[in-house]
Amino acid sequence: MFFRKTLLVFGLALGLAFGQEPSWVDRQEYELVVEQIGKATDPAKKLELLNQWKQKYPKTAFGMQRLGQFLVTYQQLGKAADMLGVAKEIAAADPKNFTGPYYIALLTTSMQTTDPAALDEGEKAANQLLSGINDYFADAKKPAGVDPAAWNKQKADVQNTAWQTILFVSNQKKDPALIEDRLRKFIDFNPANAEAAYKLGAAILGQKKAERQPEALWQVARACALTGAGELPAANKKAVCDYLNRVYPQYRGDKKGLDKLMADAAATPFAPAGFAIKTKQQEDVEQLENLKQSNPQLALWVQLKQELTGANAAANFESNLKGAALPKLKGKLVSMDPAVNPKKIVVGISDAATPEITIMLEGGVAFRGKADPGTEIEFEGIGKEFSADPFNLTVEVEKEKVTGWPVQAAAPKPAAKKAAPKKK
Repeated sequence: MFFRKTLLVFGLALGLAFGQEPSWVDRQEYELVVEQIGKATDPAKKLELLNQWKQKYPKTAFGMQRLGQFLVTYQQLGKAADMLGVAKEIAAADPKNFTGPYYIALLTTSMQTTDPAALDEGEKAANQLLSGINDYFADAKKPAGVDPAAWNKQKADVQNTAWQTILFVSNQKKDPALIEDRLRKFIDFNPANAEAAYKLGAAILGQKKAERQPEALWQVARACALTGAGELPAANKKAVCDYLNRVYPQYRGDKKGLDKLMADAAATPFAPAGFAIKTKQQEDVEQLENLKQSNPQLALWVQLKQELTGANAAANFESNLKGAALPKLKGKLVSMDPAVNPKKIVVGISDAATPEITIMLEGGVAFRGKADPGTEIEFEGIGKEFSADPFNLTVEVEKEKVTGWPVQAAAPKPAAKKAAPKKK
């Protein structure tokens, strides 16, 4: 839309200039331009006439307007390379005219240029647009009859074109650090752009620095969380969110903190200095160190249980725990088998509801009586059997090395039998 509007404004400016008859070289130039070029509707015919004008009148008072008409006509004919050549002529003839750098920048992107020299030229033009944007679109330069809102929108469109060119050039150079730098500057200009956030995350990851992965995840989370004008199209957003839900647990170890990350990232374009995502493993290590101070027995069990989880659980039991003496542990009674005088009791070490260890007395001796669930049992034993699913470690314990089992009242003695009455 902006492309066509710009050409239209250029064409109107040319039409106004045609009214300045004293400026024509002669009557023939006037008739060629006004009567023939001005009334030509076929772009191919118009191009032929423009070339005639250029050949017959290389010097004219309407040089810039003629270049504008070449630009219009080449655009109508789909001749992008010729448009680029004209844009360069305009930029050279009038460095303060935004039309030249605008079309150089625009065509660098639309033509998918890969030539290094052309890329540098396109980036230079884009930077020229950005540095001069307030001058190009000063209120005093607004054409009469153009709505101020439309003028400001055109200004924003030009800025966006410049940034798209800069980003295109950086992508062609395939330098993740350069891409990151350009994207950060673009996001400063347009912070609510979800696509830019996602590309910034990719650029950070592309630098292969493990310590920066949290920054990259921030940007991916932002791309997933942003809504409104800068939101990704539905299909793209789903793909980005699916990716986030896959890679975040790979980094963190689970999804803890993901919702908060998305909320924080949606509110702020860039991660704060020193931002980090603590992994589950890091948390587990910290918790274990704290546990060693507050509850050494539980800390020992946590370490033992870590050996009995994961792919090598069975091998770890066979090589490290089977037949080995376990340290003194304390747990809460979960269940008994049978309910009275059990030969097996199951306790939870981590909490009172999770069955983890089955305790059997040495020699198959039964526990006397029964105990209430939640009774605290302390014991030392030998590792005998292990099941990963459901998790269960069976230990054999000497009766003397179990404490906490309640002392049962002695069973009452049976009443003495009365003697049968003698027969008379």
